Amino acid sequence: MNILVTGGTGFVGRHLVAALLAEGRHRVHLLVRDNGRLEACAFKRPPAVVRGDLFASEPFPADIEMVFHLAAATKTLAPGDFARVNVEGTRALMERLRPLKNLERVILLSSLAAAGPSLGRAMLSEEVPAAPISLYGRSKLAQEEAVAAQCAVPRIVIRAPIVFGPWDMDMLDAFRIVNRGIIPLLGRTQRWYSLIYVKDLVRGMIAAAFSSCGSEIFYVANPEAVEWHALMKQAALLLGKKKARTIVVPEAMGRVLAEFSELRIRFFGNKAIFNRDKFNEMKFPAWVCSAAKIDAMLHFQPRVPLPAALAETITWYREQGFL
Repeated sequence: MNILVTGGTGFVGRHLVAALLAEGRHRVHLLVRDNGRLEACAFKRPPAVVRGDLFASEPFPADIEMVFHLAAATKTLAPGDFARVNVEGTRALMERLRPLKNLERVILLSSLAAAGPSLGRAMLSEEVPAAPISLYGRSKLAQEEAVAAQCAVPRIVIRAPIVFGPWDMDMLDAFRIVNRGIIPLLGRTQRWYSLIYVKDLVRGMIAAAFSSCGSEIFYVANPEAVEWHALMKQAALLLGKKKARTIVVPEAMGRVLAEFSELRIRFFGNKAIFNRDKFNEMKFPAWVCSAAKIDAMLHFQPRVPLPAALAETITWYREQGFL
């Protein structure tokens, strides 16, 4: 199958592209604007390249049959960048896909942030109305709506919770703190999260893409949610920090740190995942979703146990010199 991937040099994208290429039966085209990022991926089989971005590029090959749309802003220098990239960029992409006569399906990687936090510890299902509470979450929901409004072929939306694994730079900060023997907690409230290892997420995306279902929304997540303190204690053991100290950061101090981080982002021009928008998400005690639908419809379940996935991630960080 002829496949176009946006965001193919990003964290999830490079795993997806590697998996598609490994199958050996697809012609994979990457929308690429940064040659350096492409070279860093070091794919064993070279994909075809379309130069450009979501707004403008070389013409897409006329025989494209499937599109995986992963390109998105997850951290920005300016709040308006979420809407510009995630929403306007997606609308521009959908418009440029319109002439492709062979296009059969579009797969969008979205986020649990598009749905919003859970009430209590009740796991969100796909039928629960979305209620995002952050700029990022609202941009991802608007992105989903843009695809639904403009895409003339069946589209599958994959809502992912926290994704971790090799090449992830967002969870690295948490692992680095734990590696210093410290487990930071925001307040004394237990905080519950759904997780998915990146290789399992990619498997779920591919399973949905090549299924016979029509337009659907799926959560892809481990069946059990995890409590943050327990997760970090597990990471501490894997890092050899058996006596890691738990430090509780009051929520008021967390807000101050988020504002300080945002000032540093603006002053130094370096994107960071932690800011006031992320803090607004972190205040809620549960971000959990049910993957029962994809299991029931496609018989898909994650394969990699959480301890093994954490161990693989930590091993990769160490191999790269990050820990």
